[in-house]
Amino acid sequence: MSASRAALRRAASLLATAALALAGLLATAQPAASAGDWPLNPRDDPFYAQPNPFPDVAPGAILDSRPVTIRALALPLPFQAWQVKYRSTDSHGKAIADIATVMQPLGPAPEGGRKLVSYQTAQDGLSTDCAPSYSLATGLNVPAAELAAMTPMLLAGHTVVTADYEGPESQWTAAINTGHGVLDAIRATQNFAPAGLTGPDTPTVLWGYSGGALASSWANELQPDYAPELKFAGVAAGGVPADMDYVARKIDGGPLSGIYFGAAVGLSRAYPEIDTDKLLNDKGKAAFEEVGKGCIAQFAVSHAFHRMRDHVTVPELLDVPSVKKVIAENTMGRFKPGAPIYYYQGILDELTPVQPVDKLVREYCGQGVPVQYQRYLLGEHVTIAVTGAPGALAYLNDRLAGVPAPSNCQ
Repeated sequence: MSASRAALRRAASLLATAALALAGLLATAQPAASAGDWPLNPRDDPFYAQPNPFPDVAPGAILDSRPVTIRALALPLPFQAWQVKYRSTDSHGKAIADIATVMQPLGPAPEGGRKLVSYQTAQDGLSTDCAPSYSLATGLNVPAAELAAMTPMLLAGHTVVTADYEGPESQWTAAINTGHGVLDAIRATQNFAPAGLTGPDTPTVLWGYSGGALASSWANELQPDYAPELKFAGVAAGGVPADMDYVARKIDGGPLSGIYFGAAVGLSRAYPEIDTDKLLNDKGKAAFEEVGKGCIAQFAVSHAFHRMRDHVTVPELLDVPSVKKVIAENTMGRFKPGAPIYYYQGILDELTPVQPVDKLVREYCGQGVPVQYQRYLLGEHVTIAVTGAPGALAYLNDRLAGVPAPSNCQ
């Protein structure tokens, strides 16, 4: 058996063990918190408030922290965890405060110290109800597949950080804001004393699927310029939304059209040059207001089979010059990534089509980035998140172990 197949089998075994462990943790978990102990929604929680005045500190500086309980299905899990408030930078250079959740297994660190896994959940939403820190504290909104993906890393003794990378305004799909949020969460975690890490020398990897792949990939592209002191052993991402124009045109008017509407709302928050007052008709303004209050589970249903042309004052929103400029700035491949990559992608993926990912991989390979690209013939967007996880886990375990990154670039 080849080393890669052996690693894949070990990863699959570890994921299965993690799933059983998570089920066991839930079976033995303590009763859910009483109403008085239940986490406040971020919009009502002073911990989430933006500092005023904002302190003059560097990106990644820790502004506040507090212990937090991690829950699954509202039941507390036996991990030690903290919420860390840190300074980040939005798409236009403005200082903002983001929140990250830092998790560790109970007990002493493994020999050699803890390593760091930056796991980006698919924070697919436009409300603080969708924030990972709130979802992990309540155990109600984080998909089970994502918590199951974090669990083997925790069982291996690693520290896991998950950032609210959309920022205080929930700017979903805004690339620069998102990448900065991830990178500054890593900076904050590496220097968070209770975590016991070793600063930028901490072996670090990134992982995410779908919306989490967007965040992980943009962090990798922005790292060399924005956070040059950070060094990543590798980045794994699947279901990659590589080209937003391509995706929007593909899903407009179909069963996934609500996701197009959600992305448009998120980008319009980050880029005021998208003048929604002029570009939206009355129907569009009402739709954007409704979509802007929800998470993907709501607006993906409420705006399925809607066409954007029925909501705008122009023939084609994607052809408006200001919109085209914003989309170009948020299309992957603008910068050379700083770390080796493992991409896993379904050929029949209905939400993040394979063709833009193929193109992106060719661009990265042409820049000399080691890319291991796994295309799956069977499965669609949701199932690949599960079936592709063992390969991603095997890849990241090898990078943390110091094994040189493979590449199947042609």
